Amino acid sequence: MTAAHSAINTIWPVVVETRERRRSAYRICRALLFCALLSIVTLPEFPRQGAETQSAIYSKLAAGFRYIDVILLLLAMSHIVAVFCLRDKRLRFPRALVAPGLAFLACIAVAIAYGARHGGANFFFDWRGLALGTGLYVVWSCWLPHPDDVAEVLQLFLSYMGVRLVLLFVFYLSGEQDNLAGVSIPIFDGPVLSSTVFTGLLAFQFYANAASPRRKLLWAILGIGACLLVVICLRRTYWGELAIGTGVLLLLGGRNRMRGLLLTAVAIAIAAGVLGSSFSGRMLSLDITRNDTEFSADNADHVFDLIDAWSQVRQSPVMGIGLGTAYPTLRIRNWKPDSVMVHNAPLHVWLKYGIAGLVCYVWFHLALLTWLFRRWKQAVPQQRAFLSAAFAYLTAQFLMTLGFAPWPYSELQMTTLISFIVAAAVAAEPLPSKLCYEPAFSLRHNAELQQRRVC
Repeated sequence: MTAAHSAINTIWPVVVETRERRRSAYRICRALLFCALLSIVTLPEFPRQGAETQSAIYSKLAAGFRYIDVILLLLAMSHIVAVFCLRDKRLRFPRALVAPGLAFLACIAVAIAYGARHGGANFFFDWRGLALGTGLYVVWSCWLPHPDDVAEVLQLFLSYMGVRLVLLFVFYLSGEQDNLAGVSIPIFDGPVLSSTVFTGLLAFQFYANAASPRRKLLWAILGIGACLLVVICLRRTYWGELAIGTGVLLLLGGRNRMRGLLLTAVAIAIAAGVLGSSFSGRMLSLDITRNDTEFSADNADHVFDLIDAWSQVRQSPVMGIGLGTAYPTLRIRNWKPDSVMVHNAPLHVWLKYGIAGLVCYVWFHLALLTWLFRRWKQAVPQQRAFLSAAFAYLTAQFLMTLGFAPWPYSELQMTTLISFIVAAAVAAEPLPSKLCYEPAFSLRHNAELQQRRVC
């Protein structure tokens, strides 16, 4: 053995140990950052009427910006600078989404100008969540440089949401409850429940694909707990998301298609036993023509909300009313004398961004769902569980917004979750062959380490 080989054999264990420590430090930093950002998803942005004031992080700072806005903008800008300065940082974005995304940005600019001409104010409100979510996509992507990182980050997400669900149930049982039509529920906040829907769908997929009995049990408990929370909160929108998402998974699930359905059925059965007549009453309220019970009393308001908005669209079908403007609500004055949003996403987009905005909105979502479906079909088995859950959830969310759900991009909680899902789906895609790239803290043979460069 030559002196050179002897030196390499002496130094190599030290190099490996150093890289392992760096990798551990990198994973700890990523976990702390991701948990901090995921806490946004579970922190209600808009308090209910009569509820306690919102978190201080959503308080106004200056010039219409909130503390959370400034923090996230600085975080996103620092990552953008890192992308430009560091050679081993690469951002990827689905090519199919570039054109509809840029087109909708143009629609936002036009809507701001049109709203300003018609006395509008607070132009950032309606698309603030969308802008911040776009910035967060950069952050997620910078910390997900390789497909191997996705599984670890998804387990972190499920672990975080699992802890959050346990706390919600503990608070509920200890008396800290919300209220819907006289029934005590754990939480009313829509984005929290929507993220819980995704948690349940993803947990069921992990359950169906887990090899270890212990992991199967953990994912089954998490999935049942998530579905149970969604059902006992009595929010029909998220019942619909859960039902549609489960149905999509049944179509995609192959030999595992019945397992998620059985676990969902278990959760529904438990919830029905806990809620009793409240559950059946809420089920009957799904008939929007009824308004004769406490659970269906707001059906007429939701229908009239759409009719009021449609009246405004008919008066200005091309441009809508522009951003920053409000319109009178003649049919729901007991609910609100005027309104700035509609509980129907396509109608809201048409009203605020004009007919071009509506076209771009539909175009973007069709492109997104088509891209996700193709990713699911082409993915390796290790990634298909996540991609199927992502496709099922985003499909369910889009379909529910065609009814009585507002468009989700005005809420920072929702855009945080959606940007995370899209970034993870992009990261799960194999790196392009033209990039001879290895992650900065990858543990490989010495000969492979020399290939960590861009060809």
